[in-house]
Amino acid sequence: MDTYRYHGHSMSDPGSTYRTRDEISGVRQERDPVERIRKLILAHDIATVSELKDIEKQVKKEVSDAIAKAKESPMPDSSELCTNVYANASGEEVFYPDRKHIKGVLA
Repeated sequence: MDTYRYHGHSMSDPGSTYRTRDEISGVRQERDPVERIRKLILAHDIATVSELKDIEKQVKKEVSDAIAKAKESPMPDSSELCTNVYANASGEEVFYPDRKHIKGVLA
């Protein structure tokens, strides 16, 4: 799928200074991957509009529950900073957040 960033990179970059609203709206209508899949699913009778709405509600609830759980959870220990992070840098030193102590060397 071809994707498009509808918003700026950050709060200080609204993304509206170098793209017009018409461009963003046009991309959303013609190239949005979620809308494209939705149209294909409907065109091929894989699901109904009602079924897609139910799926969307379920996904929104799942995301909302995950956000609530994350906000309620304590911050992970700093030793977890590099857990499950992929790096293709064999032999490179990995530092703790203080940048003074070496956590290890990537194998």
